[in-house]
Amino acid sequence: MSQRQCQLGGGWIGNNGAGNIWNALQIPLDPAGRTAATRIHLPIYNTDFAGLLAALGADTISDAVGEVKMVGRNTANYRTVFYLHAQGNPPTLSAIAVNAGTVTYTGPDNFEVAYTIDVYLPGADADADGLPDPGSVPIISIPGLDTAKRVPAL
Repeated sequence: MSQRQCQLGGGWIGNNGAGNIWNALQIPLDPAGRTAATRIHLPIYNTDFAGLLAALGADTISDAVGEVKMVGRNTANYRTVFYLHAQGNPPTLSAIAVNAGTVTYTGPDNFEVAYTIDVYLPGADADADGLPDPGSVPIISIPGLDTAKRVPAL
């Protein structure tokens, strides 16, 4: 890839090559595209992820929200939070998941993302702010490596 500074932004479709397909929206927070808000949706997931949901008594995954920041010409770090929950009225929180990793742009319309998803039980959020409390220990950490492509303009 050229030495051009990559900029955050746009719509992306990604997968892990094992049945998970996700889409992401990056919304720049500064004119240079060095920081962005991100929202990730996982509409298709594999049997391993379905098993995790079942083991935790969950049947639904929320969108993940967070921020991403360029840390090099073609690399960015990010952190998002999402929830595993059981449908109901009201829904029941089953787990809090924190997904953090590094995005490496391999071209203007492609990137690879290496990440770890740390999953916490609801009790890890004693102050009920929606985030695991400092010092909380995840019940499982799931590493991954995905690829993504930009959704092209018409």
